Amino acid sequence: MNSTAQRPPLLSGRTVKGPVSARINLDDREYINFFGSGYLALSGIREIREAVQRALQEGVAFAQHVPRALGTIDPAFDAVERACASVFDTEASVYFPSGYLIGSVVLASFEAAFGCVVMDEGAHFSLKDAALISELPTYTYAHCDADSLSDTLRQKAHGKRPLLMTDGIFATTGRMPPLDAYATVLQKYDGRMLIDESHSFGVVGQKGRGAAEYCHVEHLAAVGATLSKAFCAQGAITPCHKQSAYRLRTIPPLRGACAGSPLSAIAAAASIEYAVAHPEIRQHMGATKNYLRTRLQGLGVCRTDTLC
Repeated sequence: MNSTAQRPPLLSGRTVKGPVSARINLDDREYINFFGSGYLALSGIREIREAVQRALQEGVAFAQHVPRALGTIDPAFDAVERACASVFDTEASVYFPSGYLIGSVVLASFEAAFGCVVMDEGAHFSLKDAALISELPTYTYAHCDADSLSDTLRQKAHGKRPLLMTDGIFATTGRMPPLDAYATVLQKYDGRMLIDESHSFGVVGQKGRGAAEYCHVEHLAAVGATLSKAFCAQGAITPCHKQSAYRLRTIPPLRGACAGSPLSAIAAAASIEYAVAHPEIRQHMGATKNYLRTRLQGLGVCRTDTLC
């Protein structure tokens, strides 16, 4: 039997306290934090915490069990959707309770039919599950390899319009896929991209919209992102047209589920608005990232083609 299967989780039995930032409290002892998310370290920002505290005092619910498919308007969800639509410069956006649903929700946002899915072999398992649910023929290509994508489409597409599914930034490798090269390949097949920007929204691109913005392929992509990586809340969003927003709120992954936490939506809206008003936070994070990456690369720890 593989001995690693018996190994306990990394933080087994440890108590974690406090907001996610540059330091982490484990069992009442402070450590430098190289763990988890919270890339912009917003959990401890006074204005954001006060926004949630005001909502609590006003009696905002901990969870909203009335699905948006019924046509209701919740001010908390409406606020985060407007904030995200403003960042992405779209007509609307849709908030949903879990980033795990990004693949299936964004896939449903496409009105055009696709004949197959092509996917990075290292794609997040939630994207793999979404492809499985779609029941479309699904093929993989080598990690972040445009030549492999081209070979896969030439061998497998056979007239089927492809949908490429990929992470914007891969959490386990730190790599950003060559989306501009993908776009060139896909145009030969009238293909589109579905990009999970969970690890890139808020921190990559001139306006923080993610890898699609950075690579200038937003015209060929539909995206979704969690609000728990760069920002300090639960849930996820996808920017879209108003017509798509109406349809998405009625699809099976969303219409039968709890709409999510209004308190978390309020924290998300406040953190997005704070990050937009304080671009220096993202600039500081970028400078710190570059410094750390250069030092780690000098030690041979970090690859030269990653954004870690």
